[in-house]
Amino acid sequence: LIATKMAALSLSTSALGLAHGVAPPRGSPSISMMAKATGKDTLIALAEEQQIPMGFWDPLKLADKDFWSEGNDATVGWLRHAEIKHGRVAMAAF
Repeated sequence: LIATKMAALSLSTSALGLAHGVAPPRGSPSISMMAKATGKDTLIALAEEQQIPMGFWDPLKLADKDFWSEGNDATVGWLRHAEIKHGRVAMAAF
């Protein structure tokens, strides 16, 4: 099912001429580097580093959850991925 969707997406982007000349910028973090930056401790350190006035704020306590029994790091990684994906969809819709 995923392979079918990826093939359809590939065909649609190539038909629009979007597949040529599209590459990530040099020096951008790789997927493996992003996957390592997960977990509640990393989120707290990131909030302190950015000097956010309210500090680390997680009112729903999602950083402590364990979705699908994959561990806390996998849950935080999944939530970060979902947030990025939904943000990109919202920017495209705007």
